[in-house]
Amino acid sequence: MNLLAPFHEDDPTIEVLGKTDRRLGIQCHHCGRFRYMSAGRFSGDQKISALSETLKCAACGSKDVSAVAVSRNTDNGYWPAESS
Repeated sequence: MNLLAPFHEDDPTIEVLGKTDRRLGIQCHHCGRFRYMSAGRFSGDQKISALSETLKCAACGSKDVSAVAVSRNTDNGYWPAESS
């Protein structure tokens, strides 16, 4: 699953996510799990790329994860679904 490919180039701060109507997600490259995270757990000036180095997958324990900025689907306005 690579639903977040367009966002890998984007590296906003946590504060910017809220201002641009985006959410913070975590994508595990080992097991494919995608979940949303509460951006309130992190400082507003922290870049999402720096978060990737401190996170691990809750399902498989892998540290091969990416924190990503997620936008709504432009066609229907829904957020992408979480997946296990």
